[in-house]
Amino acid sequence: MSSVDTQLHAVLLRALSGVRYDVLRKRATELSARYREAAVADASPALRDNLDCLAYAVVRMPATYRAIQAALRAADLHVGAAGTHLDLGGGTGAAAWAAASIWPGIQTRIVERQAAAVALGRRLVAAGPSWSTPPVWSAADLRDWQAASPVVDLVTLAYLLNELSPETRRSVIARAAASGDTVVLVEPGTPCGYRYILEARAQLIGLGFAIAAPCPHQLECPLADPDWCHFAVRLPRTELHRRLKDGTRNYEDEKFSYLVATRRPARRAAARVLTPPVRPKNQVLLTLCTATARRTPIRVPKSSPSYGAARAAVQGAPWPEM
Repeated sequence: MSSVDTQLHAVLLRALSGVRYDVLRKRATELSARYREAAVADASPALRDNLDCLAYAVVRMPATYRAIQAALRAADLHVGAAGTHLDLGGGTGAAAWAAASIWPGIQTRIVERQAAAVALGRRLVAAGPSWSTPPVWSAADLRDWQAASPVVDLVTLAYLLNELSPETRRSVIARAAASGDTVVLVEPGTPCGYRYILEARAQLIGLGFAIAAPCPHQLECPLADPDWCHFAVRLPRTELHRRLKDGTRNYEDEKFSYLVATRRPARRAAARVLTPPVRPKNQVLLTLCTATARRTPIRVPKSSPSYGAARAAVQGAPWPEM
């Protein structure tokens, strides 16, 4: 774990002080069911009160933090560092923690309408590390929120589009594009989550943005149903996390889809590893998305100069390494 990962884990545990386990478990189960049933819309916040926010933070915030962190590392690699950051619908602040883990000192403003989420996010920050520039929350409903001025380096929208109506999604994406030089989207790694990413991708291209990652191109996506573009990050589970989620493993894999779009010069990858590499004896089999928008399988034999890099390759990595 990085120091920020460890600090986030510690402040989440401290936030549970005085909360009964059975009450937290019941609320976490109800919250999970609401998300699975997609019973969340513009007028119905996913996090309704203090206990909802705490249950979400304990069960989901470590995973969303890791997924957002992976997307922001791609932004750092393909676009560059960010100094100012606007997080839309940022809830309890996972994106702020992720950004600070990559760019210490980044100035983050979070727009969030749910007062309980804002209150818990502030508590977590106050109980955490000595932030050189602590994130600042603005209480606002994204349906009424206006584009930020001046323009910031980075705008993030994470695990948000699935909570918005189609009309609101388009409006929020347009205002995000007007507010920042680089826009990073993260959604659950499901066919539905990727569909929202694709819709936003087309809209951002239409607004003059270049796609920096994960696509090595900005042509039409070569993947067709039932396939979709998604990646995964692995994170350790605490004992409490396992009990709340009825899990037996000491880790979980968070599947996510993401997009980095920018007005800045982008260092786009030549290709990207789409699926986990397969490593039979003396060879590595990779499936790539290429700069010509093709889903291309390749075989790297042990005799190839690229064999070492192929052995070390992971799903989601640029190919060849940048």
